[in-house]
Order: sequence, then structure tokens, then C-alpha cells
Amino acid sequence: MTMGEDGMVVENVAKTFVAALARTDLRAGEPGIGNVGTGKPQTLRTFAEFWWKEWNAKGKLKVGVLPYRANEVMRYVPKL
Repeated sequence: MTMGEDGMVVENVAKTFVAALARTDLRAGEPGIGNVGTGKPQTLRTFAEFWWKEWNAKGKLKVGVLPYRANEVMRYVPKL
């Protein structure tokens, strides 16, 4: 099982994309736009800390060691 940023299983994202190929409600020349996510956002820190513990990783996460970059995006939140 591989998890995406918001914790969604990547295999489920792939299934969503494959299902979109069979949609009949879209018209040629009119792109369909949608979000794919669990609807349960989490920070990258929370995500990393969970999997660090889950996988019994060695070493330490060094959150906050580097300063934020100018114009850094602080949050991406896909909708369900």
C-alpha cells in the first residue's frame, strides 16, 4: 500500500483515473476538472511522523531545520 500526501492510497487514485476514462458525461474539447483526495487533509509533518513510526525508521526527522523558502506553499488540500 502506497500513501499519497493526504493519506489516500495511491492505488485508489489510480482506480479513480482509470474510471474517469470510461466517463460518458464529458464532451470533446471541454476538459473535466476534479480533485482526488480523501477529504481528510493532514500536514506533511503528520504524514511523515506517522510513516516514520509505522516503518520503524532509523534516525530522526529534522522538521524545521531549514528555513522556509520565499513563496513556499504551506498547504495543499484536495477535496473529495
